Amino acid sequence: MKVYALLALFCLVPLHAADAFEPEKTWVFAAGILNWEDKKLGTWPDEGRVDQVMIDALKKRGVKEDRIVFIKNAAATKEALVKKFNELLAKTAEGDTLLFYYAGHGGRDQNHDERTVTLLCYDSRPKRPESYWKVSEVFDSVDKHFKGSRVLLTADCCHSGALADEAPKRSARVSYGVLTSAHATSRSTGNWTFTQCLVDMFEGNPLLDLDNNGQVTFQEAARYCEEEMSFCEQQLSCSATSGKWRSDTVMAQASGKKAARVGERCEGEEAGTWYKVKILDAKDGKLFVTWIGWERKYDCWIEPARLRPFKPTLYEGGTAVEVEWDGVWYKAKILHNRLGLHFVHYEGYPSADDEWVPIKRIRLPKK
Repeated sequence: MKVYALLALFCLVPLHAADAFEPEKTWVFAAGILNWEDKKLGTWPDEGRVDQVMIDALKKRGVKEDRIVFIKNAAATKEALVKKFNELLAKTAEGDTLLFYYAGHGGRDQNHDERTVTLLCYDSRPKRPESYWKVSEVFDSVDKHFKGSRVLLTADCCHSGALADEAPKRSARVSYGVLTSAHATSRSTGNWTFTQCLVDMFEGNPLLDLDNNGQVTFQEAARYCEEEMSFCEQQLSCSATSGKWRSDTVMAQASGKKAARVGERCEGEEAGTWYKVKILDAKDGKLFVTWIGWERKYDCWIEPARLRPFKPTLYEGGTAVEVEWDGVWYKAKILHNRLGLHFVHYEGYPSADDEWVPIKRIRLPKK
């Protein structure tokens, strides 16, 4: 099985500076690659790209423009990415924070036991392994050149959870917070859902303030990402912390209070068929919903009677199943489930290949 497929707070309660995201002390390195020199890797449209929205949100939060490097598409060759990343890291100082973001294709080599995960650069090609940016190489640069103490790693691509796996292996000199769109063994969709979650975090969207205390913490953002990605994209996002990065680090002040039921994920009825919906607003006894997987032009107000809880099909741990991977069905066993997804082990394959899969890729064995 081989894959080359397709981030100045004032708290309501006193907190030490290290317990809050500090835009004025943050450096940002972002790469958004939506097309490649190798046309077999496909292309995504530049129109509507959300990585730019995230950069704009960070600027509004107070990250200085001269501390941001944002490389897109053809400019993001392996040589250019490494060079500009190392140059940015060399400018950092003690007490600084680094925000790393990548959007594009992530690859995982299934032919070797170490299952190396790479970020695909504009000029990456299968016959040129040196043209892939290994996740380990990103950390090597941080170890060598970063003078600060905290790094927030984010990535919106297949196998992006490898960042979370690598962080604990590194020097305790640097504390890591990691938020990624998928686990190391899993693929990610080509939609901007995860990056939008990052935008919502930096903007302090009240939907992320899960305890309604006026603050959005790292832990709340991680949970929101999990719930949003599992519901909208049928994949499980990944988060981790290491060193002194606290799960209750305040990432933003909430921009307001959410009304009752706003943010709820459920099913809505239309012409006798039930679809996934998310409630965006509430007024005069009606609810404004967006239909997951459909264009926003279909968003509308509906009566509460047309809504019901979302109840996905779930299999218990230990259930023998078959799981589809690239058009082939493999024998597997359910290990456990979470948020409508199942963590499976493939029969005859190492545990390094265990992954989270949606119900649409699972079937019971034929008798």
